[in-house]
Amino acid sequence: MVRFLKFLITRIIPAFIVLGSFVAGFVYLQSTKPTVEPVTLKEKVWSVKATPVAYSDAQPDFRAYSTVKAMRYANLQIASVGEVEFVSPNFKEGAILNKGEVLIRLDTERQTLALADTDAKIKAEKINAESLKKQTKLRRKLVDRVQKMKERNVATDASLDEAELALVITENQVAQSIAKLQTLDILRRNQLKDIKDAELTAPFNGSLSNVNIALGQKVTAGTKFGVLTKLNAAEVPFVVPAEIFINPSSFLNTNVSVIWKSGNDDIVTIPATIRRYQSQVDKSDGGGTLYAELDTKIETSIPVGAFVEVVYKGLDLKQVAVLPETALYANNQVYSVVDGRSTAKTVEVQYRSEGKIWIKADLEENDLIINTRVPGLADGMKVKIIEIIDTD
Repeated sequence: MVRFLKFLITRIIPAFIVLGSFVAGFVYLQSTKPTVEPVTLKEKVWSVKATPVAYSDAQPDFRAYSTVKAMRYANLQIASVGEVEFVSPNFKEGAILNKGEVLIRLDTERQTLALADTDAKIKAEKINAESLKKQTKLRRKLVDRVQKMKERNVATDASLDEAELALVITENQVAQSIAKLQTLDILRRNQLKDIKDAELTAPFNGSLSNVNIALGQKVTAGTKFGVLTKLNAAEVPFVVPAEIFINPSSFLNTNVSVIWKSGNDDIVTIPATIRRYQSQVDKSDGGGTLYAELDTKIETSIPVGAFVEVVYKGLDLKQVAVLPETALYANNQVYSVVDGRSTAKTVEVQYRSEGKIWIKADLEENDLIINTRVPGLADGMKVKIIEIIDTD
């Protein structure tokens, strides 16, 4: 019994004292903890800009990119064989040449001597032909006289036959002489052509490039000495989409703008006129090529080979609305603002260019369309319009 009391005093009672202290402390902490009010989460309001819907007919600017081409150029070459005897001092890279200007001449001594020989032969043959014609005239008179003498029985058949034979011989000689003169005349014309072909002149006013010539150079027919590009005659071929190329003739004589750029800066803008179109479509996208001739009446110009932008009027769009391209979300959706919340609408994009879209949709006139990019924008999100921006 004494042992049990000792155990109770030394072990059990202290344990109860510790447990009581813990319970008293827990009760105290619970009674003194601060009261936390429940938190109500507020719905996020997105600040956006909007564009009002306005329907109208439109013909937006289309843009294409191409390179300026020469409308006319000539490969400068000689249709003769020989040694280069003369080169114009103006026959240099980049030189401006005038129509008819003598540029290159080959040595024509051999052709000139041959021509002189032919002229001498023609002269001699003309003399021979005239002599034969006189003989023919005389022998024809002789035949007539012998014929009359025979009718009076003064001449024999043999004498008449002899006179007629002599006439036939001279007539044949005259024919041969005339044929020879014709052959010599053809030879002379060919020799003159050879001499003319040995001289190269500028076929039109133009700028010279790709020069390849030297004095004393031996050349053959068709040797290319350079390229002459006609001045003030340039065009821009550019490809238009298939939906536009359906009626290419409607573009003839319409005006476009050709812009030569350096980076983002415009160097010069020149008006041009569409003069023709290619009859075949492009195999890759079904589009077609139009050709715009640059206006030559203005002082400024764009050099051949320059990369340019062509601005032209494209499709006639009926009753479309124009919106900033930022208004278009995935799956061709835009969002109108109704009672302070976003409402998705599916649209048909007719055309897009330079940050704008032309659309058809089930939208009312003056509906406000969000044109701000909002992450994860969806139906029913709360929005606040901070600015209304019209699309020009």
